Amino acid sequence: MSRTCRIDKRFIRRTCRKMGFPKSFKSFGAEARWVHQTMECLKDSYKSSIWKLEIEHDQKRVPVILKISKALKKDRPESTVEKNIYRKGKKVLQPFMPLVYKTKRNMNGRDLWVFMEYIEPLKGRVQYNPDHFDKIIPTLAKLHSSTMNERFIQYEGLFGDWLPRYNSKVMRQERKNINKLTLFYLDEAMKNHKLKDMINPYYSLVKGLLQRGPDYFPEVVHEGCCIIHGDLHTANIATNNVKEKSWKIKFIDWEGAKYAPCWFDLVNLIGVFLAYRREWGDQEEDITRRCVQLYSNEMRKHGVIFNTDPLKLYRMAFAKRILEKGLYLQLNWAVTGKKEAKLLPAYLEKIKVLGKNLELY
Repeated sequence: MSRTCRIDKRFIRRTCRKMGFPKSFKSFGAEARWVHQTMECLKDSYKSSIWKLEIEHDQKRVPVILKISKALKKDRPESTVEKNIYRKGKKVLQPFMPLVYKTKRNMNGRDLWVFMEYIEPLKGRVQYNPDHFDKIIPTLAKLHSSTMNERFIQYEGLFGDWLPRYNSKVMRQERKNINKLTLFYLDEAMKNHKLKDMINPYYSLVKGLLQRGPDYFPEVVHEGCCIIHGDLHTANIATNNVKEKSWKIKFIDWEGAKYAPCWFDLVNLIGVFLAYRREWGDQEEDITRRCVQLYSNEMRKHGVIFNTDPLKLYRMAFAKRILEKGLYLQLNWAVTGKKEAKLLPAYLEKIKVLGKNLELY
């Protein structure tokens, strides 16, 4: 399939017949059949097309997701990671992701068609608030502990060189490049009259910290690396029992997966959420302490004990993520106008607060 080929119902039916996909649904039972009339496109972009299908079995209809990773002239690294998660990584990560029924490359050898269990994301289904962290953190801790440190070694061959490693030469160089670009965009922001008033109170502090980079707080790395999801928010967290007290959590959209410090996922789940939702600002410290303690207790249940105070590790990880990447993205968007830099004020203030707390200045 070329980039210009339209993905519609007819194209999917025709391609599925050629690739023998209807036979794959026999895993539901000998009489299972694909109800192609009810196909629904959930999302379509330049990189993928996502469809909801239905399989009929025993007079019941079971929803199934078809995700088609489109062939591009040059595959994005994130796309390569996600494709391999479905094809290879599922042997380890299957308990934490929707059940993958079938994966197969299209006739061009580059598109990957993935049929998987349909699980609804949290986004739009609940009035999401910090209390819901309690329902998500136990599953997240189970994911992290399963590949923490030496536990990852037994799976290392399975993940090969396609899963990014935080301490690899490639990612170290990436951090050096981002550090230089962050300094550049910080100075560019000071030249912008719309941004200067916001940046100026933090400029000297932030510039000084960036010049000491790009790697901060080695304790965060030493205390534990594992496979992390890398992009935890309500659109990527799913459950089919949202009305029950305990949720059976699954994580979707694994493009950001990597072998990296476990605390980065906590920062995304808690810190970034609270940075967007400032109405919880006066409760942020209490929420953070409660969630970090819960995470630490859950990790202990699975045999992972942190030698450094978990709350300090979380704060270090938060400052580390802002200085190593988050601030670059926000400054880039603010200067270029590519996207709205909603978190820039919060990140600048967070650097000031965390920097003082962690004795960076």
